This record gives sequence, C-alpha cells and structure tokens, in this order.
Amino acid sequence: MIKKRYLLVAILVLLMVVGVGCGQEQATKSKTTNTKTERQEKKSPTKKTTKKNTKKTMLIDLKDSKKDKLVYYALGDSLSVGLFSNNQNSRFTTLFKDKLQQGTGKNVTEINNSSVGKTVTNFGLPNVQSLIDQNPDIVTIEFGTNDSAYGIDSKNLGDFTNNLDTLVQKVQSQTKAKILLMTTWSPSDGQYIDNDAVYDRKIKEIGQKYNIPVIDLATIWRNNPKVTENDLNYSQVYNRTKDNFHPNQLGHDKIAQLLYQTVKTK
Repeated sequence: MIKKRYLLVAILVLLMVVGVGCGQEQATKSKTTNTKTERQEKKSPTKKTTKKNTKKTMLIDLKDSKKDKLVYYALGDSLSVGLFSNNQNSRFTTLFKDKLQQGTGKNVTEINNSSVGKTVTNFGLPNVQSLIDQNPDIVTIEFGTNDSAYGIDSKNLGDFTNNLDTLVQKVQSQTKAKILLMTTWSPSDGQYIDNDAVYDRKIKEIGQKYNIPVIDLATIWRNNPKVTENDLNYSQVYNRTKDNFHPNQLGHDKIAQLLYQTVKTK
C-alpha cells in the first residue's frame, strides 16, 4: 500500500513539474513573440512621400521668374519680319509671343529687329548691342538663309560661322536671356538646299557649343510645298509681291508651334 502511495505521489509531482515547465515555455514564447513584434514595429520605416521630378524647362523658368513682364527679342531676316503671313499679328514671332503669354501667364513684349535680305554679318552682329541693351528674357536668332546664297566657300562660310558664334557668345555672356537658334528656310525645291544643309550644320554646331536649342526649320519645309504656296499677289501688309519662297500663313503657324514646343521641353 505504502509503495502505491509513494508511486502516486511521485506521478503527481512529475505532472506538476511538467505543467510548470510548459507554462514557463509558453510564457517565454509569448514574451519573445511580443518582443519581436515591438521590434518590427520600431523598425518599420515611415514611408516617405517622394516628389515627382519636374523637368526645369525654358517655359517653367520664365513662368517662375520674379519678373511680372517679359521681353522677347526677335533678331533675323525676312522670315522674322513676317513675309508672307496674313498680317503682322499672325507672323511666327508674334504668334510665339502670344503662346509665351499664355504659357507663363505674364505680359510679354515683342521687340522685332529684323530686316529683309540681311545676314548675320551685315545685320545680326552689328545689332547685338541693341539686343543686349533691351535686356531680353528670351531671344530668337534667325540667320543663314540669305548667308547660304553667297556660297559655301571658306570665306563666306567662315565669316558666317565666326560672326554667328560671336553673336551668340555676346548675348549669352551679357544677358540672362533664353536663346533659341533657328536654321535656314527654303521651299522644298529651293535653289540653295545643298548650301542650306552646310550652313545648318554650322548653326547646330554652335548650338551644341553653347548648349542652346536649335529650331530645325527643315522639319517644316522639307518635302512640304504647302508651307510656301503663296498666291503671288501684292502684299499690302509687307508692300511687296508675294513669292513661293517665304512661308505662307501655314508655314508661320508651324514655325511658331515648333518654337513653343521647344521651350516647353528644353
């Protein structure tokens, strides 16, 4: 009997020990789990709100400028004069000015210093100081069309390249203006297309040298006779007979669109 009692007591003690051990193990596991959870909560990083990278374009720079009013200076030949838009308010320079006003929400004044038949040598460079004195915010420089008609010999091409380079360098170093260079204009079957291509390469090289966008007008007139189809009547606006060389209103519309697209993306 006594042996049976001792055996029963031993079994009870053993069960109690096992029960306590399991309880401690469960408590330890629970504590470990809680500790891990707390650590995970502490380690969980707060999600940072990342701003989308907004490309700083010419248009955004002009819009963010502290100036309430902006000045656009157009320097060029007969193309910039406006031949042969329907009227002077619909020439590409003025259309571009209007688009700049809409895009920036600011008043933009256009100063158009352009002349029929001129080149960068006999008109562009001699007028650079006049441009600088106006302290413009944005400038279009449009030469090469008349220049290329003089030939691609080393003298004429060299003078054009050197004088355009000097013109751009002076404007860039003495003003804070955004500068847009423009290539040559021609009808799709123009007499000087080969020369134009040579001059255009020089214009693009200068643009690359000074990190300036170049508006490639050949993308408008190449294989597209519609942009130079004029009625050959006398233009009361420009006091001369129209031709099939200069852009018509469609051509001016497309030039203005290309200019504006450039300032929106460059």
